[in-house]
Amino acid sequence: MSEHSATTGVLSGRVAVVFGATGWIGRAICRDLVQAGASIVMVGRDANRLDALHRELGGSDRVLSTIADVTSQIEVDDARAAAITRFGHVDLLVVSSGVITGSAFGEGVPADWAEMIDVNLRGLLHASQTFAEPLLDSADRGAPADIVLIGAVSTDVRAPRFAVFNALSAAIKQLARALRHEYGPQGTRVHIVEPAFAVGQSDEHRNASAPEHDQQHERAASAVKPDAIAAVVTLAAALPRSVNLAEVLLLPTETA
Repeated sequence: MSEHSATTGVLSGRVAVVFGATGWIGRAICRDLVQAGASIVMVGRDANRLDALHRELGGSDRVLSTIADVTSQIEVDDARAAAITRFGHVDLLVVSSGVITGSAFGEGVPADWAEMIDVNLRGLLHASQTFAEPLLDSADRGAPADIVLIGAVSTDVRAPRFAVFNALSAAIKQLARALRHEYGPQGTRVHIVEPAFAVGQSDEHRNASAPEHDQQHERAASAVKPDAIAAVVTLAAALPRSVNLAEVLLLPTETA
């Protein structure tokens, strides 16, 4: 479990759905949410990895594993149905699914761009729209309701080699702002957490953040580690309903 013991119990009674649950960041978020007392629905594409994470979390009956690909609207709908059937409601959505591929723009592979667009943006749209209704229902009852989007910001001098990924990250930030304007007056908070990333040239031609594939180096070059990201997600959801931790930029302390 996470070492953020101060958060123990602060999300008791909450029901969270985490897309990209078995990814490097998603696993940390799931651990932190369970420690904070939430029930969680872990959504991922790999049954074995979901089972392993469930065991890591102690096999709790507060944890439900659901196999779904965020790019499939039908499977996202099924994940919502599974969550409501098991826990009765959903009041926290975390979308941490994402892939990153880099190269000089002129050398870019359209198939890589399509994958990033599908997962990072289209999948996020599916998840956010599909779960908006149960979140708004929670807000209507006077309960907390939160959407947390995991974005990214580059601290790497070779960031131009990630032009498409950076463009998608900017789109996600703008989407968060638009959803905040639409859903905030209805009592649903929208947060975006943007951890810094740094990818070396040796990493540029691989999927550096695939939520469903093992990573030998566990994004060792990342500037901000998953436990810090998870702690911010829990903090945002635990704040009083009257305030919104709207946009969080997570940088290493030594960053100028």
